[in-house]
Amino acid sequence: MKKRLLLQLTLVGLLAACGGGGGSSDGPTPTPQRLVGEIFGTPEQVATSDLVTNAGYGGYGGALETSRAIQKAGKTNMLDFLFLFNISDKGAARLVSDAPAVLEAYIAKNADLLQPGVYVYLLDEMYLKASLVEDDPAEYQAQLDDLKRAAALVRQRLPQVKLGLSFSPHATFGHPKVMPFIAPAIAQVDWVGTTTYWLGDKTTTSALHDWSRALPGLARAAQPKVETWYIAQAFREPAWDKQAFREFMQTELQISDSYDAIIFFGWQETSELSRQTAGRYFEAETRAVYSRFLKK
Repeated sequence: MKKRLLLQLTLVGLLAACGGGGGSSDGPTPTPQRLVGEIFGTPEQVATSDLVTNAGYGGYGGALETSRAIQKAGKTNMLDFLFLFNISDKGAARLVSDAPAVLEAYIAKNADLLQPGVYVYLLDEMYLKASLVEDDPAEYQAQLDDLKRAAALVRQRLPQVKLGLSFSPHATFGHPKVMPFIAPAIAQVDWVGTTTYWLGDKTTTSALHDWSRALPGLARAAQPKVETWYIAQAFREPAWDKQAFREFMQTELQISDSYDAIIFFGWQETSELSRQTAGRYFEAETRAVYSRFLKK
């Protein structure tokens, strides 16, 4: 099954590599500063991070105080719009029935946050929960249809924002029927992220690396102008093999350089995870893996 997945991703990557373009210019175009972000759990964490960041996300549930702290700090903001979806009994993320009214209420209360170019997070780890229930194309299609409705609604009311979502490779392991639904989802958005999290199983390491390497090509084939975001793991359960985790993250952070932006989850905020999993509590050897992102 993993070999089939890797072959699919390799073929998509090759297709993306065949693209091209060109044009004349009066001079070199300045390279924009790469966004490096952190997912913050509280407003205070915006100031207390060990990471050098110029972007941030306030996390699930709106976290509006945290979003305002990110904005006040002069960082590029990513806003949570996960409230537009709920999860069905079969695991599909479905648009809430009163989505237009819910969105209007959010806009009325938070116009100050809706600046041109702000990032909006529509769906977290799309298809993951549905794939864990059953590898059912009907549920994947239902989720894709509702994503299209949500994207159209937000673009109509907020044309100035950048819409995005994320995928987990764990949604594809043993669930081959999800693959045809990934590219059409990417085609709906302005940016796409991947949560390539290692969960302590050494047998998944190679497949996770292959996914991370392939995602930028897959994304560009689906939507040539899409931005790619690497959502970096900065948490580790105490029982996991420390050296295996270090080696995994060393490779993943190298791969992340092929993405347009990177944002860290777990350095201070681990939400549903226990406190001791957070990166800020890593021993020196593991912290060293993240050294180029840490304040000196």
